[in-house]
Amino acid sequence: MKILVVGNGSIGVDNDSSFFINNHTGYFLQGISEKHTVSFTQNTTIYDQNNNLQNFDLITHNLDFELLPNKKSLSFLPKLLSLVTNNEFLYIFYPGTLGKIIGLMAIMLRKPIGLYIRGQYYNQGIIDRIILKYSKFILTVSPSLSNDLLTFCDTVDVIRPMISIELDDLKLDRNYNSPQTWNLLFVGRVEERKGINELLHIAKHLKFNDFNFILNIVGGGDLFEEVKTNINQLGLQNNVILHGLISDKDELKAMYDDANAFIFTSHDEGFPRVLYEAMASGLPIFTTFVGGISGRMEHLSNCIEIPVKDSAKAGVIVNQYLDQVRVLEKVGKKGQETLQEIINGSLLSHADLLLKNLINEK
Repeated sequence: MKILVVGNGSIGVDNDSSFFINNHTGYFLQGISEKHTVSFTQNTTIYDQNNNLQNFDLITHNLDFELLPNKKSLSFLPKLLSLVTNNEFLYIFYPGTLGKIIGLMAIMLRKPIGLYIRGQYYNQGIIDRIILKYSKFILTVSPSLSNDLLTFCDTVDVIRPMISIELDDLKLDRNYNSPQTWNLLFVGRVEERKGINELLHIAKHLKFNDFNFILNIVGGGDLFEEVKTNINQLGLQNNVILHGLISDKDELKAMYDDANAFIFTSHDEGFPRVLYEAMASGLPIFTTFVGGISGRMEHLSNCIEIPVKDSAKAGVIVNQYLDQVRVLEKVGKKGQETLQEIINGSLLSHADLLLKNLINEK
């Protein structure tokens, strides 16, 4: 079967000769290409070698892909129409503007589609609902998202998380005793939707209450330089360290293993890989419950919930529970158990689950 996979990220273009995508997406495409004729398309950006989200070379791995013209050019829509027409099945990473346009074209041309949903903003209007109801099946990342998606589509399945964590990667010797200086960790893009400003104000609250800590922020993003300035303006230059992007897997794992707690302040998610990475390290996790997070995380079981966009309340909660090491030990160990259950569980990989659903479309 000829299948068009529509991403909702970007292809990094390096000197018009190399083309990079996320490695998890790349391995997924390889998996389904063993059974079907697969072409991949999504928007393009200039390749950044420091961006660990674009590290899979499409040409090296001999995968077929289509570059799209600029959205503002007249050739954009005809190119999309040609792609939809020339493929038998469309598999769309959703939500996203590109996926929405192709979804509507598929409906007009009566082409079957399937959806892969990670983010929480998949139902923002009537067009989204039309596409959701038209889809033959929906695959998603969290049980909590699947419950809502079943109101639109009868066939909804949860994939095995697209993570590269094995049982041997788990840190089983974590010390949960109170350190002299707390090493707090955030990993994610330095941008508004990840709650970076709330994170700084949580740090300010801890400092105001004479809490002895260092907050390590790992990641790049649009607000990186602005956050540098804000750290100084808030008087946090001795407490907050901006590391930028860390691409080396071993170096990043060491950041998790050396930390005492993980703080995640995001405004919207599917289910973030960084929570799995924190669970692998046995870290006590403070997290917002957005998107699909509540499908795997439970307050005071395997994490501690903090409110979204409310740094004052979040700061109080973080301060309160960092003084309760037995609670931190409980949620840290339970988080690791949660991850072990997922690794040892029966969920199919993204590629295998898509192939299983495509059997019914032949």
